[in-house]
This record gives sequence, C-alpha cells and structure tokens, in this order.
Amino acid sequence: MSNRNLDIDFLNSYSANTAVIPEVIERLIGDLRKVRYTQDDIDEIVLSMDEAITNAVQETMKTNQNLHRRVEADDDRRDITVRYTISKDIFDATIIDHGKGLDIFNILHSTPQTGTTTYMNQIISYATESEKSKIKVRLNGREIPLRGIGAGLKVILHFMDAITIDLIDKEKILSQSVSEHTDGTIFNMKRKRRYK
Repeated sequence: MSNRNLDIDFLNSYSANTAVIPEVIERLIGDLRKVRYTQDDIDEIVLSMDEAITNAVQETMKTNQNLHRRVEADDDRRDITVRYTISKDIFDATIIDHGKGLDIFNILHSTPQTGTTTYMNQIISYATESEKSKIKVRLNGREIPLRGIGAGLKVILHFMDAITIDLIDKEKILSQSVSEHTDGTIFNMKRKRRYK
C-alpha cells in the first residue's frame, strides 16, 4: 500500500453551535489514528484544533446574537467550515468562520501586563523571533508584524509550525481592518509530524 493511500482529506460545514466541536474532534482523532499518528502528535493536534474551532464557533455565535439572528430557527445555516488534510508527514487544517474577525489592531497594540508574576516571561515570549516567524497575519493580502498574541494563539503556536490568518470582508475578499463589514476569519495551521 502506498503512503498516498493513507492520506485523509476532510471538509464539512456546520452551523455555529458548540455541539460541533466534539463531533469534529472525535472524527479528527479517528483520522489521525488511521494515518498512524502517535498519541503525542494526536494530543497536540487535537488541543490546537479544539482551541481554533471553539474560537470560531464562539465568535460566530456572538456575531449571530449581535445581528439578532434566530439561531435555533436556522439549523440549515452553515457558519463554520472545517477542512483538514492528514498525510504521513504533514497535518494541515483550515477553519473558516463568519464571526467578527480577529481584532488584529488590538493585538498589535497589546503589551505584556505589568504587575503580574509572569511579566518577564511575557516580555521574553513576545519578543521571541521564532514565535513571530511561525505566524503570518495578512491584511488585504499584505503581511503585517505581530507584537503580541492571546493565550489561545500561544497554545496553538506551541504545537503548530505555521499559522496564517486572513480576514474575510463583505466588500472585499480580504479586509484591511476589522470593521462593520468584516464577515469572518480564514485560519490555517500546519505542522510536520513530530513523533514517530
């Protein structure tokens, strides 16, 4: 049997509901096992995917509530799309949501929290070049520098080799900023298999 036969491609869309998270994660675990990933790889990938999907669902639910959409009456709506490819050596996933979008400008201006016991660690972490090089944030197709990130992204960065975030805009394909026209986020993460 060739290695290509072990590759798994998954794509599905869901309404924004927390019930989709365990459904996708259960499927992901099964698929990672089919491609014979180790439990350490599975744990790290699942933690990252759980965080990314949870964020996508929560942001989309907030947007739906703010727009006064009747979520319970609109079960056929598809707000979240999850795609992943698992090969012998690479895991690649994309989560597309229709939430308010990652507020990159707030992230760009965030600074380490003075007065906390982890202040020095935050400074070191925020300044680490390896962390910056693993994440690409694009506005209108142009990469922008990222000075600080939230805890969820830090977790994902720890377990992934690369992350790319693009904003979806109702008026353009990619937005220059988070605005009333922002209609979601395209979040891609990749990693090489780490454990054999």
